[in-house]
Amino acid sequence: MTVPSESTRGWTAVGALGLLTITAYGSWFYAFGVLLEPITTETGWSTTVLGVTYGVAQVLSGLGSFVGGRLLDRFDVRGPFLLQAVGGSGAMIASSFATESWSFGLTYALGAGIIGGTGFYNVTTAAAGRLHPEAPDRAIARLTIWGAFASPIYLPATAWLVTVSDWRTTVQILGATSAAAALLASVVARGARSATSTRPSADPIAAIRSAVRRPVIRRMLLVYVLGGLAFSSVLVYQVPILTGAGLSLALAGSIGGLRGFCQIFGRVGLTPLVDRFGSRSLLRVAYGGAALGVLMLLIGTLPGGVAYAVIAGATL
Repeated sequence: MTVPSESTRGWTAVGALGLLTITAYGSWFYAFGVLLEPITTETGWSTTVLGVTYGVAQVLSGLGSFVGGRLLDRFDVRGPFLLQAVGGSGAMIASSFATESWSFGLTYALGAGIIGGTGFYNVTTAAAGRLHPEAPDRAIARLTIWGAFASPIYLPATAWLVTVSDWRTTVQILGATSAAAALLASVVARGARSATSTRPSADPIAAIRSAVRRPVIRRMLLVYVLGGLAFSSVLVYQVPILTGAGLSLALAGSIGGLRGFCQIFGRVGLTPLVDRFGSRSLLRVAYGGAALGVLMLLIGTLPGGVAYAVIAGATL
């Protein structure tokens, strides 16, 4: 009987982390935009309420990243991923039974926020790098290639599920896929607990204050906040914009999925490009291309949507 080497198990673990990344992002960060129209059509809840729900989920995801990281450091992957499977996916599934907009918003935002805080890149990249201390950059690069498939898988799949069933059943299925991947990764990807020399800060607030004293950090945070607001708004409304222009839900979802697939072209070979041209030049190209891509989306036609998918996909 052949016993897998430690290296082989490590790369299998990175694959499990990649699958978890796909389901964590796909189950709500990308899928929610497809659910907007079916939810409002059935329930009469306003798109404003649903937009606020998505925004609160992102805030909780950001705050939850502190919890997810510290759980990883202290309890290995079992800490964040079991919380994701039980608390995050459980709350998301519970939201599908809501009959009032406030109860839906509360349970969905909570579930999505937990999934984001424990299953997004803030946890999975750290875990992948620790599983391969000899080549953390290669491990993280593989992981992000996996993650690029979240949108091309979940956007058209969510559109199809809503068409053949309803939004409540779709949310239940999305939550179940997130839970299944989290449980798998909690078993397969063990060994990513923080080493003694890199244990979490005893006073994280003091660590944050120390970091933001640096002007370059403050500028970076400002750019990321503004870029994140724009990015998230585009992602959640890309499908409604296209359906509002006359495209079918299935076609709009497919264009959104194409945008996600084109993310691969913005990631493959990125390290040598940074080495050659520097991060400053590439960031300028990325932000400029993203702006152009969003303008293509606003045209509201099929060619404009495809142009958006290709350009924004490779740059956002």
